[in-house]
Amino acid sequence: MNNPEKQKAINSDPCASACHGSASGPGAEFKREGIDDFKHRKDRIFEIIAKMLDLNLSDRDSCLEWKEKLEANRFNMVVVGQFKRGKTCLINALLGSPILPVSVIPQTSIVTILVYGQKPAGRVFLKNEKAFDIPVQALADYVTETGNPKNEKEVAEVVVVFPSPYLKDGVRLVDTPGVGSVYIHNTDVAYRYLPKCDAALFLLSVDQPVSSAEIEFLKDVREYAGRIFFLLNKTDYLSCEELDSALLFAKETLQQIMGPDAIKIFPISAKLGLQAKLDGSSQGLAASGLPCFSEALDRFLVKEKGKVLIESVSGNLLKVLSRARLENELELKSLVTPVEQIREKIAAFETKKLELIEQRRTFDDLFSAEIKRLIVSELDRGVAALKERLVSEMEEQFNRFYESKKDLSLKELNDAIAAFVLEKIREEFTAWRELEEDRLSSAFDSICARFASKVNEMTDSLLDFSSQLFSIPFESIEVQSFRDSGSSFQYKFRDDAVGLGMLADSLTQVVPGYISGRWKFQRLRDWAVRTANKMILGKRKRHMREMIEMQAGRLRSDYLDRINRSASRFRSRIIGNMDTIAQGIARAIERGIDLRLRGEEEAARMRSHLEDRLSETDRIRNELSRIREE
Repeated sequence: MNNPEKQKAINSDPCASACHGSASGPGAEFKREGIDDFKHRKDRIFEIIAKMLDLNLSDRDSCLEWKEKLEANRFNMVVVGQFKRGKTCLINALLGSPILPVSVIPQTSIVTILVYGQKPAGRVFLKNEKAFDIPVQALADYVTETGNPKNEKEVAEVVVVFPSPYLKDGVRLVDTPGVGSVYIHNTDVAYRYLPKCDAALFLLSVDQPVSSAEIEFLKDVREYAGRIFFLLNKTDYLSCEELDSALLFAKETLQQIMGPDAIKIFPISAKLGLQAKLDGSSQGLAASGLPCFSEALDRFLVKEKGKVLIESVSGNLLKVLSRARLENELELKSLVTPVEQIREKIAAFETKKLELIEQRRTFDDLFSAEIKRLIVSELDRGVAALKERLVSEMEEQFNRFYESKKDLSLKELNDAIAAFVLEKIREEFTAWRELEEDRLSSAFDSICARFASKVNEMTDSLLDFSSQLFSIPFESIEVQSFRDSGSSFQYKFRDDAVGLGMLADSLTQVVPGYISGRWKFQRLRDWAVRTANKMILGKRKRHMREMIEMQAGRLRSDYLDRINRSASRFRSRIIGNMDTIAQGIARAIERGIDLRLRGEEEAARMRSHLEDRLSETDRIRNELSRIREE
C-alpha cells in the first residue's frame, strides 16, 4: 500500500528534496545533464572520426579502432538479488514502462538484456546459437518460469530493444533470475552472468531481512562487479521509524561482508516509481526514491567511466591527426625540394628507420623476458606460497575442528568436516585473489606502461627526425592510456567432488547395522566407530590437500592465460602502430617524388589538394582540442 506518512517524510527529507526536486514536471524524466553531456561529446567525436576517414589518412585503422571503442562502450548494469525482491519491477520503473513480465511467484528464469532502439522489440538467442525475433508481448513465453519451465526451450538469453533515454548512453540493463528460490537452475543462470557485470544493482527488500543466501551471493557479486549499488525496495510498506530500523539492520549486515567503510543504501519503491512515471506524477516519482538513486548512478557513469574514455579517445585521435599533418607537410615539401636533396633525405630516413627496427627487436625480447619474470616471480611464487601456507595452517585448524566434532555420528562428522574444509579454502582463495588481482594487474600494467613509453619514444624520435630532416614543425601529443574492462578475471571457485560422500554413507550405514547393539558387543562397536572416524579423518585430510592443489592449479592457469593473451594483444598493437607510422612517412615522401616526375602541372594540382587537406586537418584538430579542454 502507499503509506501517506512515509511519502510525507520522504518529501520533507533534505537529501530527498534535493534529489527529488530534479523532476521538472509531471511525467518528466529526472535530469541527466552529465549523461547527456557525455553523449553529446561522443556524438561529436563520431562526427570527427567520419571527417578523418574522409581524409583517407594512412592510419585509418587507428581511427576505426577508436570508433569501435566508443561504439562498444557498453556498460552492463546487472540487477541481482534474491528471488522476489522486485528486480524486474525496478527495471520497469527505471524505463518508465511495464515492458518486462512480473508475477507474485518467482518469475524471471532467463537473463534479459535491455538495449536502446527506436521501436520495442525482442530477440531470442538459443543455446545452439540460433536466434529469432519476437514481439515484446511474447517475452513471458521465453523468460519466465511459467512460460518456459526449467528453460525447456533452451534459451541462452533474450535481448529487448526499448526507446528509453536511460539506455542511450551505452548502459545495458540486465535482468537476472533471483537466487535462492526452489528453481535451482535460476540460481545457476544468475551466477553464470556475474563475470559480465560492470556494476551491480543489489536489490534488498523491506518485507524480509537480509538472508544468509543473499550474504553468500553478495560475496560472489563482490568478486566481479566494479561497483555495487545497494537498494532497499518496497519502502512504501513501512513507516518512517520502521524504514530507519530496516536501513540500519541492512547496513550493519552488509558491512560484515563489504567492510567497515560507509555503505550507501538507497531506499526506493520500484512500484511507486513505475506508477508515477505512467501517471506523470512528479510528486509520486519523488516519493519513490528513484531520482536520488538515478543521480548517484549518473555521477558514477560520467565521472568514472565517460571522462576517461573521452579523454583517451580524443587524445589518441589528436596523435593520429598530428602524424597525418606531418605526412602532408612531408609530401608538400617533396613537391618543392630538388629531387637529389629529397633522395639524400630519404636515405637518412631509411638509416634511422633501420636503427629503430633493431631497437624494436631488443624491445620485443625484453618485453617477453619481463612477462616471464612476472609469471615466475609474482604469479608462481605467490601461488606456491599460498599452497604452502594453507596446508600448514589448515592442518592445525583441521585437527582442532575434528577434536571438537568427533563425538558426532559418522554422517554428521563427515558432513561437518566437508563443510568446514570447503568454507575455509573458499575464504582463503577469495581473500588471496582479491589482493593478488590488484597486485598482478598493477605489475602487468606497469610493464606495459614502461614498454609503451619506450616504443612511443622510438616512434616520436622517428617523427621528430623526419620533421627536422625536412624542417617541418611537429607536435607530440601525450595521452593517458585507456584500460579495457573486457579482460576482467573470471576465476570461479568450484568444489569438485572426490567420492568422499560415498565413503561416509557406506560407513554410516554398514557399521551400526553390522554390529549388534547388545552390551557384549559394545567394545567392538566402539572400536569400529573409532576406526571409521580415523578413516574419515584421513580421507578428508587428503581431500583438503587435493582441493588446495586443484584450486591453486586452476587459479594459476586462469591467470596465466589472461597474462599471455593480454601481452600478445599489447605487443601486436604497439609494434603495429610504429610500423604504420614509418610506412606512412615513407609513402608520403615517395608520392611527392612521383608527382614531381610527372610534371609541374600535376605537382601544382596536388599542392592545392594537400593545402586543403592541411586546413581541414587543422579544423578537426581544433575541434578535438576543445572537446578535451571541456
